[in-house]
Amino acid sequence: MMKASAIPQSSCRRFQVRDISAQYGGPTFDLVFHDAESSVVRYSEAVWDSKAQALVEAERLEASRACPVHWDVF
Repeated sequence: MMKASAIPQSSCRRFQVRDISAQYGGPTFDLVFHDAESSVVRYSEAVWDSKAQALVEAERLEASRACPVHWDVF
């Protein structure tokens, strides 16, 4: 698993797509949530087989101002 420091911090977006394909042997993406309130980085339990699908979910979560504190922390 990637360490939190390996996640790009260049964006002010709270949700970012992470490519974890190397761990699964095929196209696999999850979401990373930058939880500023708790000062941690969390990752989704769900995975997608395309970056486009993961981006749609990231946009949906961003727009809804979701705060998935149940996601695991790096």
